[in-house]
Amino acid sequence: MKRLFQPLRLLPLLPLWVAILAGCASPPPPAPPPSLFLDAAFAPPSETIGAADLFTLSPAMQAYLRSPAFTALLRTRGRERGLLDALYRQQDLKLDYDANATRPAAGTYAARAGNCLSLVIMTAAFARELGLTVRYQAVDVEDAWRREGTLYLVAAHVNIALGHRKPRDLLYDDKADQELVVDFMPPPDAARLRTRPLDEGEVVALFLNNRAAETLVQGRIDDAYWWARAAVHANPASATAYNTLGVIYQHHGQPALAERAYRAALGRDPDNLVAMQNLWPLLARLGRLDEAQVLAQRVAGIRPPPL
Repeated sequence: MKRLFQPLRLLPLLPLWVAILAGCASPPPPAPPPSLFLDAAFAPPSETIGAADLFTLSPAMQAYLRSPAFTALLRTRGRERGLLDALYRQQDLKLDYDANATRPAAGTYAARAGNCLSLVIMTAAFARELGLTVRYQAVDVEDAWRREGTLYLVAAHVNIALGHRKPRDLLYDDKADQELVVDFMPPPDAARLRTRPLDEGEVVALFLNNRAAETLVQGRIDDAYWWARAAVHANPASATAYNTLGVIYQHHGQPALAERAYRAALGRDPDNLVAMQNLWPLLARLGRLDEAQVLAQRVAGIRPPPL
C-alpha cells in the first residue's frame, strides 16, 4: 500500500499503508463531495482506470490450474498448501518480489513479480477459483519510508489468510477451522504483530491508490489524478486516498484544492500524520503561518519528519 506526504516539499504516500475501516456493521461513508474534483484541469487518462479485472484469471492462469503438476500438488498437499507450494515454492513460476509495482492478478502472473499487495491479489484470485475462503489483513508494522525525488513514500504491509472455515455451532469449535496465513515479506516477529481486517472493497481502493502514487512518481500527473479519483470513489472513508489526491493537486499547482483534499483526509482520520505533514507546509506557503505552526507542533509531538 502506498501513501503520499510532503514536508517543505511535496510528499505522496504510496501502497503499503491505508486507513482501515471498522467492520461491516458500520454505516456506509458519505460520498465525496463533487467540489473535491476538477476533471477539466486534467487530460483524459492514457490507460484504462479502474479495477474491474483486478481478480480475473488470464487464460494462462486457467491453464496452470488445470495442469497435471498443479492438480497433483492439490491431491498430495491439500488445496491451501498445494496452492502455496505451486505459486511460491515451485521453480517453474519463479515469482519475484517487486516493491515498486502494483499489478492486477493477471499482470502479476504474467510478469512473475509484484509487491505484497499484488501477490495478495493474485493469490486471492487463484484461491477463489479453488473455492477457498479469503481474508485480507493489514499488518501493524512500523512505517518504512523511502524518497523518490521530491516525494516521500511510506509503505504499509498486507497479507492474506486462506481456508475453508466450518460453520460454528455445537458440533464445531475454532480449532476445527482450517486457515493458513500467507505473508510474502514477513516482518521481524510477524507472529506478534497485530492485524486488522480489510474487506475486498478496501483492497480495491488500495490498488487504485497505489497506481495513483506510482504514476505520480513516474511524472504522469494526469493519469495519477484519475487513479486517485477512482480510489476516493472506491472507498470514501479512506484518508489515504484523499491525501494522495491532495498531493496530486499540489503538484498540479492547485493549492486550494490540495488543502481541501488534505482536510477531507483529516475529516476521516483526525490523527492522520501523513495528511498533517502535507498540510502544514502548504499552509505556511499560503502565508497562514499561525495555522501552520499549530499543525506543525502537533506533528512534531507525534513523530519527527523523515530525513
